[in-house]
Amino acid sequence: MTGDHAELTAELRALAETVLERLEPILQKVAAPMPDAEAGGAGDDRPTCSTCTWCPLCALAALIRGEQHDLVTLVAGQASTLLAALREALDAHDTAGGEARATAATTPASAPPSAFVPIDVRITEPEPR
Repeated sequence: MTGDHAELTAELRALAETVLERLEPILQKVAAPMPDAEAGGAGDDRPTCSTCTWCPLCALAALIRGEQHDLVTLVAGQASTLLAALREALDAHDTAGGEARATAATTPASAPPSAFVPIDVRITEPEPR
């Protein structure tokens, strides 16, 4: 990888980390189940949505009003799982990238920048019997 590509990869990784760090708290807050009023859960003051539980328009309206909606909670929970998987993939890529950088550092400077490395092949004639 050339220096420009390495810088671009580092910048994209930093951007992805920033997006994940900002989205995770929002999704965790939305995905958190609201305690039932009957159970005495006074810790969360978010009102519940009194409309349907499956309509995306009602879910959007409830999200805008700050109300708890079943569809929003479900989607936020799934999105949190997706973000966790993306974070694991970024961490795995960082580990693999570190090994690739270490390998590139040990190759000679005269080696071509491609993934293919030329090798010497010697063909010898068999000895007569």
